[in-house]
Amino acid sequence: MLLRCTSEGDSALVFTRRLDAAPARVWQAYTSPALLGRWMMGPPGWPMTRAQFDPRAGGLIHLEWSDRMGQALALTGEVIEAEPPYRLLHVERLHLPEASPENVVETLLAPEAGGTNLMLHMRLPDAAARDEMLAGGLAEGLEDSFVRLESLLASGF
Repeated sequence: MLLRCTSEGDSALVFTRRLDAAPARVWQAYTSPALLGRWMMGPPGWPMTRAQFDPRAGGLIHLEWSDRMGQALALTGEVIEAEPPYRLLHVERLHLPEASPENVVETLLAPEAGGTNLMLHMRLPDAAARDEMLAGGLAEGLEDSFVRLESLLASGF
């Protein structure tokens, strides 16, 4: 796995991964509703069926995935701060179907040797929420999505 995951304090997770594209390209793929569904997948067999992402301060995020049986899960949130193409700070809630407590996520995209060092800093409500996310396969799911993101970036969209 190319994704590195570390715990920070009692309730935060930090994920880092290098991507072979400039920050502006990563930002575009990361914040464009038309591109999100091509790389950000839900659980296996759950394609993205709705993508709303306004990457400006105050902008809304609404992503949905569904399976063939009609079950759905959603992620909603709001952008707090945005500094394209290097920094995005937002809050998010996962709906399964009830909303989880809010997570605060900071995404940093730093230029690095012809590519981008991506860092996700997730502040979760508490240690139990952090442990539950990790046990549920968060790191593996992120890595699967980032592999698809790399393929999308390599394709030139």
